[in-house]
Amino acid sequence: MVKVALDALGGDFAPDVVIEGAINAANKDADLHIVLCGPEAEVKAGLEKRGYTGHGISVVDAPDPVAMDEHPVQVLKKKPHSGLVTCVALQKKGMVDASVSAGNSGAMMASCLMLLGKTTEKFGRPPIGCVIPTAEKPIVLVDAGANVDERASVLVDFAIAGSAFAETYFGREKPKVGLVNMGEEEHKGPAVCQEAYQLLKNAPVNFIGNIEGEDLIMGKADVAVTSGFTGNVILKMIEGFYEMHHKMFGNIDSEAGRKFDEMWDYRMTGGALLLGLNGTGIIAHGRSDALAIEKAVEVAAKYARLGVAKTVNARLSEIKDEEAPAQA
Repeated sequence: MVKVALDALGGDFAPDVVIEGAINAANKDADLHIVLCGPEAEVKAGLEKRGYTGHGISVVDAPDPVAMDEHPVQVLKKKPHSGLVTCVALQKKGMVDASVSAGNSGAMMASCLMLLGKTTEKFGRPPIGCVIPTAEKPIVLVDAGANVDERASVLVDFAIAGSAFAETYFGREKPKVGLVNMGEEEHKGPAVCQEAYQLLKNAPVNFIGNIEGEDLIMGKADVAVTSGFTGNVILKMIEGFYEMHHKMFGNIDSEAGRKFDEMWDYRMTGGALLLGLNGTGIIAHGRSDALAIEKAVEVAAKYARLGVAKTVNARLSEIKDEEAPAQA
């Protein structure tokens, strides 16, 4: 049985949608146990209100709320009994296999980094690896918002981590890695992108050069590498496109329409994996509804069952050990 810890107070609509999503996930998978971390009395009342009497959910008391604008390090130091920190701490103790929160993403990353630790000190900043849709296939966007103001060498680390993730999760041999830029030429874009381009030419990844916005959306690369700032803008734009499409056209009852919903509805992705950490930490969208929470728990369980984090870390360490001296 796989066990997933879920922050009951994480997200704009917590705890109601979190409890509902947890119940839906638990009811679908008899081999899954969800540990809801939040104010015990409130969470148990929410489960009772919805008539849940199964054995697939337990509750750990974690009464401290975490606001979306609280400083990540302060959350870790001053609110160890929050649902967010507690769900990661349970994984550190080996009591669960994965941790999920739709709450303060910076605090979730800080908690995972400080409690679970990095897989190798050769790896700089752990990024968010997010699976996104394209016209051709799903790809990995990295970083999707964990970092800002990255140096060129950090972008190379993102490329290595994203490549290891795509290779492991999608089973794609030598996944194609593209650097998101404003033009295909290697001297286009800001200085950090120009420097990263030169480093990536000698990095241990299948680098195909710069990719522009239309290349990304058409699926030219398996891994799209960019700064966390730009990656988050891309991610939110894709989400906005899906919502605009539904506002204009509604549900399209056809094979193509159903396939579009399956691919482009960001709720179906559930959450994104923090790469390069000794564990499975999933960051879900702050405005997740019950379906998004359900899918975040499902993807966390899937990653845990497949050992995605462990396999990515092993591949990441291998790549970093093989890395050319110029990249060290």
